[in-house]
Amino acid sequence: MDKKKQSYILAVDLDNTLIKTDMIYVGLKFLLIYRIYLLPKLIWLFLFKGRTYAKKYLFDVTSYSIGNIVFNQSVIDFITNNKEKYSYTILISGSYYEYVDAISEHLGLFDFSVGTTLETNMISLNKTRYLKDKFGDHIFDYIGDSEKDIPIWESAQTAYVVNNANITSQLKHIKYKIIS
Repeated sequence: MDKKKQSYILAVDLDNTLIKTDMIYVGLKFLLIYRIYLLPKLIWLFLFKGRTYAKKYLFDVTSYSIGNIVFNQSVIDFITNNKEKYSYTILISGSYYEYVDAISEHLGLFDFSVGTTLETNMISLNKTRYLKDKFGDHIFDYIGDSEKDIPIWESAQTAYVVNNANITSQLKHIKYKIIS
């Protein structure tokens, strides 16, 4: 009897989870310090074209250094120590995909990376849809940090919560573990 092995995926959020900041804040800080004159266009894009266009614009007009990003060593250690039990590890984020891809490539821990594009703001239920579309009948664990992650945790086998004891009161219906 030939049984197909079911994929077991570890999906990891970027902002305030794998890294100790949010790439939007990194971009906004750069914009406010070095190119404040571009702020009106960012606001216009956000209001009239939407978040995805604003995220792309922020990426296009700002600069950052991966060397200046503070990584969450506890999350990196978790991924490294548990990588063998997963078929795939994926970095999945609401940040613009070029940030996500660069950080994924820099760390070399992930099989896939996906972020926001002009077509899809990769947050909340969009992450769950992506995982189901990409991997079909799968089991996944999800590492995240915020209220926006609750719908993903509800679909996950195990919810891993990063440094956010404030949210655990909303997770009583979900099997979760804390990564600090």
